[in-house]
Amino acid sequence: MDTCEFIESRGFPAESHFVTTLDGYILGLQRIPSKNSIPCADGADDASVEVQARQHIHGVVLFVHGFMQSSESFVVRRDSCNSLPLVLAEAGYDVWLGNNRGNKYSCKHTTRKPANEDFWDFCLDEMIRYDMPSMIEYVLTQSGAENLTLIGFSQGTAQAFACMSTDLKLANRVNLFVALAPVSEVRGFSNPVVDNLARARPDFIFLLFGKRSILPSTLFWRKFLSRKVFVHTIDKAIMFLFGWSASCIEPSEKSLLYSHIYSFSSVKTVVHWFQIIQSTRFQMFDDCMSANNSLNPYDRYTIKTLPHYRTLQLKCPVACFYGGRDNLPNTQAVLANIPKDKVVLLHKEDDYEHLDFMWAKDTGKKICPKVLRLLEEYNPVNSA
Repeated sequence: MDTCEFIESRGFPAESHFVTTLDGYILGLQRIPSKNSIPCADGADDASVEVQARQHIHGVVLFVHGFMQSSESFVVRRDSCNSLPLVLAEAGYDVWLGNNRGNKYSCKHTTRKPANEDFWDFCLDEMIRYDMPSMIEYVLTQSGAENLTLIGFSQGTAQAFACMSTDLKLANRVNLFVALAPVSEVRGFSNPVVDNLARARPDFIFLLFGKRSILPSTLFWRKFLSRKVFVHTIDKAIMFLFGWSASCIEPSEKSLLYSHIYSFSSVKTVVHWFQIIQSTRFQMFDDCMSANNSLNPYDRYTIKTLPHYRTLQLKCPVACFYGGRDNLPNTQAVLANIPKDKVVLLHKEDDYEHLDFMWAKDTGKKICPKVLRLLEEYNPVNSA
């Protein structure tokens, strides 16, 4: 099932939407309309009709997924009480689910074809500069709302940190940013072999994986292997790469969750994250990676300074939910680079790893109620 089919199978209405970015990528979004809102049609006056129906809508929420994922990862839960988007929709929020360029719902461009390298010539910078602003503006226009709550997971939080730190106009339209498993700086990999690969020269990574999508064969193995073998393979892979045990995820639910753990992204995005690991700061993509033959790719910046995202300039309220056993992000550095006056909640789940903020068996008790209380504070019911 796709995202809309998952939502509908849990008894909620669902809509599919598309927005074109300024550089031509066509992004797919899914919507779970509030019980008190009117579904958007194709007409030009839908936004004004929507405004008239918002008298008792709690607020508008946009979810942004993690790296190599899609909107499916938020709604694929077996029990809807553990799916944060469905919990918020049940509570009366107008819920939207975004998809970054290149994944299965956003694999289209006005002029470029996915079979060509130029389609995949993007990294985190383009998702920050084009994708997130396009999704936010579209959601606000369609819902008729003045502002929204932004909820990101993993890479989705990195996009939000960068956007809300550099675009004041956009930040003013976000009443609250909820960061699940927040990431901006990354420690690296628990396996030393893979960690050394992440610190290799970018041209070597491109030589290994090409310049299109990363690991597209994952979908083949998902279909080819039995569910039991596929679950075992993913368990071993995340332990090998990150040292995660996945002990907080219900074993009987893993075959469903792991079937939707992957979606397409570019090799260039992987290289960008590897550069962030090497430089130990939340930087933009290094376009001069072949400028010289130095073993240290950062030696050449003796005159120039590679731009980076200064998250201390964050312009909207933020709530961070992080795990005590999540060893992928450099959580201490992430939290240290958030302005204290913008932090409304820091919540640590001691037993949680990275994926647990979406998929732990007890998110319905540990995470969803806390997010609901935050949203009630920053999204008062519109009584106009």
